Amino acid sequence: MRLEALCVADLHLHTNLSLCAPSTTTAESYLPYCEQEGIKRIGISNHLYLHLGLEYTLQSCEQIRALQNRTSVQLLFGCEMELHYGRPPMLDRQSASAFDYVLVAPSHIFNQIHHYRDFDLSTPEKVRHLTIENFKQACYLDLGVPTAICHPLYPICAPDQQEILDGMDDQMLGECYTLAARHEKSIEIHACLYRNTVTLDEEGLSPSYIRMLSIAKECGCRFHFGSDAHAPETFIGKHALLERAAQRAGIRWEDLWQPARV
Repeated sequence: MRLEALCVADLHLHTNLSLCAPSTTTAESYLPYCEQEGIKRIGISNHLYLHLGLEYTLQSCEQIRALQNRTSVQLLFGCEMELHYGRPPMLDRQSASAFDYVLVAPSHIFNQIHHYRDFDLSTPEKVRHLTIENFKQACYLDLGVPTAICHPLYPICAPDQQEILDGMDDQMLGECYTLAARHEKSIEIHACLYRNTVTLDEEGLSPSYIRMLSIAKECGCRFHFGSDAHAPETFIGKHALLERAAQRAGIRWEDLWQPARV
């Protein structure tokens, strides 16, 4: 059994190419804090934007590759791709090949509500159903590169988030995570574990999400860590919490997705 830390790679980081990140955030700005966080590999995964085109996100690739020559921290070039129910994916296999890996985000529902104008999302049950259906759609994606599901089943910006989670019983979760395992989609150990929009325990972690991770582990999923940091200040101090959540869910080194290993 490995005695080293599990959380040595953070694969969900944004820079100023994500429109929701500060203009001062670059890949290099995270590097001074990696040693204190125990992070040996980072993955830059900026949002893809249809209106800006793929080239907008790809423009940082050469910068990241050049930065690798000036640091001992390993760098990967990824992206975060939105996936909305009933809509085609933003990447095909050819365009996805430009990235080391792709994070698929199927739970941006309420902060992308213009995609769901024709959906009835008036109750937690209906939001829960759509969240699960989006997750399943993400599992079936075949992009030809390592692919993961970020902030899995976290109803971002939705009202009544804890009520939505409470209605996801073990059978529902088992079906989702069995599908993810079958289609080799890594599950993110994510900042939703400690966000105060859901109920937290005395350790500052969400029992609901630890239960999800435990079920995903039982279903044979692989895992990666993602702080979803948009600036260094949201990167610092988060990885010990993610590590503790993984330990409580019984996740071990052999359960990690290959890009999450160093």
